Amino acid sequence: MSEAGIAAMAEAIFAKPGAAVAQAYSAPERETLHFHTPAELCAHAARLEAEGASEVFLAVHYPDMAGQFAPRRIALDPAKCGGLTYRHVCEGWGVIRVYLRLSGGKGLDSNVGANSQKRAEKWQPHYPEFGPTDAWDWAAVGRHERRLIRVLKKVAAQDAAAQGSLA
Repeated sequence: MSEAGIAAMAEAIFAKPGAAVAQAYSAPERETLHFHTPAELCAHAARLEAEGASEVFLAVHYPDMAGQFAPRRIALDPAKCGGLTYRHVCEGWGVIRVYLRLSGGKGLDSNVGANSQKRAEKWQPHYPEFGPTDAWDWAAVGRHERRLIRVLKKVAAQDAAAQGSLA
C-alpha cells in the first residue's frame, strides 16, 4: 500500500470520534502501542517500513460498538521464541482488525475484518476471556467494518491505477 493509501486509511480509522487504535500484537516483551491521531499511525507505518517490516496490523474499537477492548498479556514459549516470554494482544469479539501491507511487503493483501455475531456466539464457549458476545453492538461493528472496507477498496483501486500508470 502506498504512503497515500496508508494516510487515507489512517484518516478513515480516526474519522469517527473516540476511536481506540492499537497494535493487534505488541512486539515481544513490550507494551502495546496505541495511536491517537492519523499522523501517529502514519509515522508508525513509515518507521516500520524503514525497518523492513511488511505490514501494519491494527485492532480498532469505537465506543458505540460496546464490548471490551484492552490489551491482554499472553505467554510465549521461551524455547520456541528465543527466550522471550510474553507479548500483548488486543482481542475481543467485535474488534475490527485492519491489516495493511506496506509497499515493500509480500504476502496477504491489505484487508479489514471483524467477527460476525453468529461466529462470535459459536466460539464464545472456547474463549470465555473475551466476555459475553451480547455485550457488543453488532450493528455498530458491522457499520464501522463496512465503512473501512469501502475506504480500503477505494485506496486499493487508486494504488492499482497509480501502478498501472507507472508501467
